[in-house]
Amino acid sequence: MQIIIALDNMSFDKALESLILLDPFVDGFKINHTLLEHTSMFENYEGELFIDFKLWDTPTTVCSVVEMILKKGATMTTISTFNNDEVFQNLHQYSEDIKLLGVTYLTSWNAQEQYQITREMPNDMWSRNTERIRKYGFAGIVCGAQDIKDISNDTGCDGLLRVCPGITFHSHNHGQSRTTNPRLAQDLGADYIIIGRSVTQSEDPVKTITEIMKTLD
Repeated sequence: MQIIIALDNMSFDKALESLILLDPFVDGFKINHTLLEHTSMFENYEGELFIDFKLWDTPTTVCSVVEMILKKGATMTTISTFNNDEVFQNLHQYSEDIKLLGVTYLTSWNAQEQYQITREMPNDMWSRNTERIRKYGFAGIVCGAQDIKDISNDTGCDGLLRVCPGITFHSHNHGQSRTTNPRLAQDLGADYIIIGRSVTQSEDPVKTITEIMKTLD
């Protein structure tokens, strides 16, 4: 299992400090729009650069954003599965250049919100969406670690990476409804975990990430 540190909504100075401190211990970093103008700090970086926009728009707009973040050095990005099939068809051309990750069920949603928004039971939602994204060369699916069992019941998801946000360690992640600790996420079958404030806002980020790594196989 690989560890990605979320730098979302951080200042450039704080993000750069976290990059320098944590780079030796983790496999990549995730950013959103707040650090897009500062991607030069990842120049020559060899780990995963996950630019997370959860893209949902017209085919032309989605593809133009993907091309832009490829120029920024991104190796992973998120695409909303609420897009129509034409978006996925157009994205297939980038599937060898970047890990395209389908995102449907945010870890900030509770179970009731999942149904209100998708109007599907989880098993049906995962089955339909994993089938769609596999068809167009997506590398993986973004899911809560506790969702992996539901996803794994669908044979159509074989080979898809399980990328799991909502990871906490000795802290509470405000804004997240469905959280998991790193060891449980590993045991449930996560391929990547995304962890942010539990590490970046701790008194000693290096000590915290080291403690996390000790809990893992």
